[in-house]
Amino acid sequence: MRIGLFKYHEFHEPILRPAWQALQVRHQCLLTAQESALIAFQPDVVIMAEAIAGRLRHALPRALFVHTRHGLASKNVAYKGANECDFLCVTSEFVRDWYLKNGARPRRGFWVIGYLQMDSLFAGDDLALPVTLAPGRKTVLYAPTWNPELSSAAMLGEDFHALLRGGRDDVSIIIKPHPLIATKFPEWMKIWREAASVDPNVHLIEQANCDVIPFLRAADLLVTDASSVQLEYLALDRPMVLINNPQRFTCKGFDPAGFEWAWRDMGEEVSRAEDVGAAVADALANPNRRAAQRARYRQQLFGNLMDGGTAARLAARVDALERLLPLVRAQWLVGWPLRRARGLGRRAGKFFAGVKARATF
Repeated sequence: MRIGLFKYHEFHEPILRPAWQALQVRHQCLLTAQESALIAFQPDVVIMAEAIAGRLRHALPRALFVHTRHGLASKNVAYKGANECDFLCVTSEFVRDWYLKNGARPRRGFWVIGYLQMDSLFAGDDLALPVTLAPGRKTVLYAPTWNPELSSAAMLGEDFHALLRGGRDDVSIIIKPHPLIATKFPEWMKIWREAASVDPNVHLIEQANCDVIPFLRAADLLVTDASSVQLEYLALDRPMVLINNPQRFTCKGFDPAGFEWAWRDMGEEVSRAEDVGAAVADALANPNRRAAQRARYRQQLFGNLMDGGTAARLAARVDALERLLPLVRAQWLVGWPLRRARGLGRRAGKFFAGVKARATF
């Protein structure tokens, strides 16, 4: 089969590449960031990490669309992605049931296979960290999201490094911004860059699209807000500080039913910047305090699929689609006259509406 893997954003690369590596053994595969190249390739199956199957389907009406997601948070886009794709990849039966409970379901079914980006973590791969950390220090990973009403970046401001150290002098800070921050909010990057230039124990990751997994593995503590990294970090059973932006209720990406908000008790929750330092100090001193909550959510989120085998399971599911494709083609051909008639009807309606408008004028 012809398999197209579409990187809508460059930061989808570490999510989709494991699938490309597993699928190219049996299929003709194209991993591309160019929509025109994807369409010209005319794939039988499109695998993507963005909720855009509805748009691509117009250009590729005979393809099957598989949505892997690019993160595990809802942000009110999870439902759209589920409803538009043919097959949705989820990490557990619990997550599948969460979608159904919220009225979202893919056209042809769920694939309970795990999360592609985390295969390297679960498999214990040797993940190179692109910064050098001084030995004997605790590592705090600060990974804010980009939405201004959800992000903690503006809340922490220029004093972020003092807050993230929690009054300790043995803390190294890694700042891994959401990839969209670099282009949307350069003023935040400027603050972090200036701090990193004078403090050897503050490390700003300028490579916006690099994989977050090595940083999660290196961190003793995660500080974030609404970023989905908090859910991936559950796999490591380490403490978190979760910052609530008071403007979140005005953001269209705020979904109280999403795990990023429904599970806030997995970390130390704060709503004011001045409370972050104390929360960091407390979390570093008592890393096991919320272990029971983390264990419960980890089981619900990942089930028994923490073996690093997501790409292999995805490849097996795609292989099985070869038997489905003739039916998909037949359904498309049967429906073509009706789609043609609807198209002609819409064009005729527009024509006569124009005639009426001109006559009225």
